[in-house]
Amino acid sequence: MKPLMCRLKSRLSWSLLFLSLVSLLASALPAFANNTVSITVFENHKRYVEASESYGISWKLFELATQHAKYQLELQPSSWRASMKRIKDGKVDMVFGALKTAEREKWASFSLPLIAEGSAIFTQPSNPVIHFDDIDLENSAIGVSANSLQETLAKELGFKNIYSTVHRPQLYDMLKGNRLDYLFFGTSIINYYCVNYNKAATPKCMKQVSEEFHPSGVHTLALSNNSAAVDKLNHINQALVSLRHSKELKAVFEQYANSDSLYEVWLKSVDAWLAEKN
Repeated sequence: MKPLMCRLKSRLSWSLLFLSLVSLLASALPAFANNTVSITVFENHKRYVEASESYGISWKLFELATQHAKYQLELQPSSWRASMKRIKDGKVDMVFGALKTAEREKWASFSLPLIAEGSAIFTQPSNPVIHFDDIDLENSAIGVSANSLQETLAKELGFKNIYSTVHRPQLYDMLKGNRLDYLFFGTSIINYYCVNYNKAATPKCMKQVSEEFHPSGVHTLALSNNSAAVDKLNHINQALVSLRHSKELKAVFEQYANSDSLYEVWLKSVDAWLAEKN
């Protein structure tokens, strides 16, 4: 009888231990999920960080603030169109690399401004056009990322032949192959193509033929009605505000030329953001 009782007690102990472990894991999963920020980034994200000043600094600032806010980043490389669909479908917490527009403010919450980035029209150096006023809007073909701010601007500027695609590198290939006359991209993002797709592998491989349109800080955005994502974004914003005068944050800028100027411009944009909030 005693051996039987011992076996029953042993089985009961193992059962209780198993249930305890299951309960512990179940309780840990929500905590892990709450500490994770799923975020879409540009395809070839690492190369953009290396080649684009605005993208690179913006990402490093956001990453630093996220670490201090005790979140783990889950990166999801994506085209811009896919990023917009994922965020609106609630399949991702945030989208990195967004410019703030009046239309997006209707449905999105934004991070603090990161590094300023404008958009401009670029062409090959061999193109005789040097000013926007010289562009033949009726017959020239311009390439843009699908569903982007640049696509909207191209329409507003009067371009009649706009080629939009989710595959950004395709646009550069089409320009080099003379199937497009112009590209409409971020003024710093364009360096990514020069470094990675140009034989010389140097920036400034294309000629800017327009003013800078819609200069604005790069942001991370979250869906306004996704309360969990907005809460995470608010914590990251708070961390970035707390870090703004720290040596750790200044070290990010020191990796780039004109670091003092870049830092002062960014700091003023953050101060303006804080004043607006207060």
